[in-house]
Amino acid sequence: MLRFSKTASPMVVWNVTRKCNLSCAHCYINAVGPEEAESEEDMGDLTTREAMNMIDDLVAIKSPMLVFSGGEPLLREDIYELNVYAMKSGLRTILSTNSTLITKEVAKKIKEAGFAYVGVSLDGTEEVHDSFRGAKGAFEKSLQGLRNLMEAGVRTGVRFAITNQNYNELSKVLEITRREKIPRFSLFQLVYGGRGKEIIDWDIFNDQRREVMDYIIKEAKVSNGMNIVTADNYADGIYLLQDVAEHDPERAAEVEKLLAMQSGCPAGDGLANVDNRGDVHLCPYWQSRTIGNIREKKLSEIWFDEEIEILTKMRDKTRYLKDKCGRCKLSHLCMGCRVRAEVACGDPFGEDPACYLTEEEISGAKVWLHDT
Repeated sequence: MLRFSKTASPMVVWNVTRKCNLSCAHCYINAVGPEEAESEEDMGDLTTREAMNMIDDLVAIKSPMLVFSGGEPLLREDIYELNVYAMKSGLRTILSTNSTLITKEVAKKIKEAGFAYVGVSLDGTEEVHDSFRGAKGAFEKSLQGLRNLMEAGVRTGVRFAITNQNYNELSKVLEITRREKIPRFSLFQLVYGGRGKEIIDWDIFNDQRREVMDYIIKEAKVSNGMNIVTADNYADGIYLLQDVAEHDPERAAEVEKLLAMQSGCPAGDGLANVDNRGDVHLCPYWQSRTIGNIREKKLSEIWFDEEIEILTKMRDKTRYLKDKCGRCKLSHLCMGCRVRAEVACGDPFGEDPACYLTEEEISGAKVWLHDT
């Protein structure tokens, strides 16, 4: 239920470093390898003290969660110290990792540090995953890392970012998740940020998105306790609501209420990003827009600054949406991806090209439960 928390403070994704031991085709932060990082005089990463100050600020404004991301966050030496500090301060934390560095000893450290959850990316079976990650053997190391986390009693899950390069791998990765008894599977869509801009032609077609959602909904109904989630395309919520309204109508009002509480794309509202140098962004994928730096001003002071026009608009998105998103009667449940819209249309409030809903569906005709 944390996803539906109506806190005024954002969940924060912090890219703790740009260093990474892999070179992933769809990396939104353009991470660099350790050798390349060492050749730079200063990566500009926040110091331990600066990071702790940020954590203190997040605790003060009651931020619901801090996500340690990268690059590869496990390449940061003080990662466990920082998480213990956050946990003892009462801040819930998540670790986002490629898991290739998670030995049994590392898994034990992650458990002891108190991470609430660890998300691990798998892009396909061995050949496909290794190709995406730019490193032979990455799949086996990632899978072993997942097993080590499970053995250590760490709550974990698999993340799968779908493109036309791994479209046929979806069912295989879901099956791996089941076989390994991993309790959570998250399906991500391509967002056109970082290296994602360079592979826009890898994105799947909208009719494929419908097929994928039909498959995901079917699998969720027989998941036997595994939590199946979709991310980065909030039209999925409307598509699911239609399915519930048709096949389980007595639950439709409940689903609609939950979607309304979640309120679609959280960028610039319920979600913030701080990069390794302290620059603040509207979401992790939106590195092209910087609204401040925590070395100059606290995140809380930046985030609640009513003089920042883009923040004001992002907190009232439905008022500014245009084209198909603007016509959508259910936009309050979705709001589209503003990063994809800006890249595709040149306008952050333009149409999200990944919306696969028909004109009839965006009219609300298939799901209207009551007058609103």
